Amino acid sequence: MSEEIIVHIIDDFISDKNLLDSFFEKYIMEGRLQLTFTNKGHATEKQPHSFTSSLDRENFNIPLIYELYNKCNKLLPYSNTRIKRWHANIYPSGFDGTIHVDKTYSTPTYLYCVSPWKNDWGGEFIVYDEKKEAKAVASYKQDRLIIFDGKYPHRATAPTRLSSLLRATIAFHTEIVEK
Repeated sequence: MSEEIIVHIIDDFISDKNLLDSFFEKYIMEGRLQLTFTNKGHATEKQPHSFTSSLDRENFNIPLIYELYNKCNKLLPYSNTRIKRWHANIYPSGFDGTIHVDKTYSTPTYLYCVSPWKNDWGGEFIVYDEKKEAKAVASYKQDRLIIFDGKYPHRATAPTRLSSLLRATIAFHTEIVEK
C-alpha cells in the first residue's frame, strides 16, 4: 500500500495584483527574465519540454521573487530546512512537462502560479506515486501556491490550445541543512 500524497494549496498567496501583473508583463511577456529551452525535468532526458529561467537562481532581488521567498520561508516545516534556489518554468500550449522528482529525500517544493488564467485553459499540476500513478492534481490558478513533497514524481500540463498565454510558475526548491 502506497503512502498518501498530500498537496497543500494556498489561494491568494501574495494578494498584490499590481506586483503579480507587473512581474508577468515585465519578466515573462517582455522577456526581462532570461529563458532557455533547456528544462528536461531530469538529466537522462534527451529533449527539453519547456523553458526555464537562466538568471542566477539564488538571486531573490526581483520584487515578486523577494516577496514569495519571504512568505515561503515562513512556511518551512523545520529549522534545518532552507530554500536553496528558485526558477521559473514557462509552458506554451502543447508543451507538457515530463515526470520528474526535485529531490531524492523528503523536502517541500513551493510552486507559485503566475499567469492570469481561465479554468478552460488546463495547465494542471499532477503528483504521482512511485509507480507513476496520478495521486493528486491541482488546477492552475493565478496567485495560487502549491506545496508538495519534492521526492514524489510530478509534472505540469501545458495550456490547451484555447489559451494564447504562457503558463508560468515560480518554483522554490528546498534542502535539508545540518545544524
